[in-house]
Amino acid sequence: MDGTKKILRQLDFDNKRHIGGLVNVYLNQYDGSAKTAILRQQLRYMPDRLTENSRRLQKIFSMRKFLFGDDFLANTAKLFAQRQSVAGVLDDLGLGDSFKVSNFIKAALVKFYRTPDLAAQLKILRELDADFDAYRNIFPAIADALIQAVARAGFGKELCLDVFYRRLGDPRFGFTRFNWNDVSARSKEIFCHWLSEDDLETFFKIVAATTDDAHWGYRERFWRRYLPRITNTWIFLTGNAKIYAAQSKVSHGTLTNGGGNQAVFVFQIGRYIFSEWSNVGKVRAYASSRWEEFFGRSQISGNFIKSKSAKAWIHSSPQTDFWQRKVGAWIARYC
Repeated sequence: MDGTKKILRQLDFDNKRHIGGLVNVYLNQYDGSAKTAILRQQLRYMPDRLTENSRRLQKIFSMRKFLFGDDFLANTAKLFAQRQSVAGVLDDLGLGDSFKVSNFIKAALVKFYRTPDLAAQLKILRELDADFDAYRNIFPAIADALIQAVARAGFGKELCLDVFYRRLGDPRFGFTRFNWNDVSARSKEIFCHWLSEDDLETFFKIVAATTDDAHWGYRERFWRRYLPRITNTWIFLTGNAKIYAAQSKVSHGTLTNGGGNQAVFVFQIGRYIFSEWSNVGKVRAYASSRWEEFFGRSQISGNFIKSKSAKAWIHSSPQTDFWQRKVGAWIARYC
């Protein structure tokens, strides 16, 4: 603090280079601290006459309420909502493109994503995604706010799934889960459920394209009912099933000893893990303590899946709901 005040006393405010340098330091090093506040107050009350010989500084100080005034971050957040463009806001503020990576603009963006303007937020998300390297460090904060806003509004899910899965990775498995450390538990829960839905839909599409089992419709209808209760999911594929999954955003593992074009869907409901096969194969249940043996693995053996289950059911008499009633009763009791 003393150093900041001492430096300010050395500046010549009749020198536009000194004023411009102070603006640059404030915007680039903004961190919400008391030191930043001192710089902001100095700039806030800078007389207009000191900027008369610089068109750039005149433009910046004409927008002082957004940069240096009361509620400066909230005001700039409103500007993002109006312009629906980072580039547009920079132009309005009289700032060059280099300031898009400044701490001030990033802080204003985080503030903007905590306001109720979902349509504008989704539009700007595309811009931030296209320039991800510049905004990498605020993506967790944006994801945290936007995921919950999208869940409440009921639109924007596909864009969020696409962008945050590509940029932050899978929050459930592997090293990419650490990218989600600064995202709240609630937002991660919502996003993981979206991934489960996507995994399930991908699995059903693969089944439709690869299996000749006329009874698969019964299985699909049965498992769709449990979608609200399904948490972790993972898919293992072999043969041509991999080709059908190539365009999906969902990651998957390889199934060995599966034969043909088999796909296995692994998912968790409550205290148990289940596996369902695309073609020939029983539905199996496993204790959730085996979590690491199934989820996020790059490869698994079909023989391993078959040999480790605590319970298994044959898909018998699906037209009469025979196996469905047995499995449903077991899930109701134990899950």
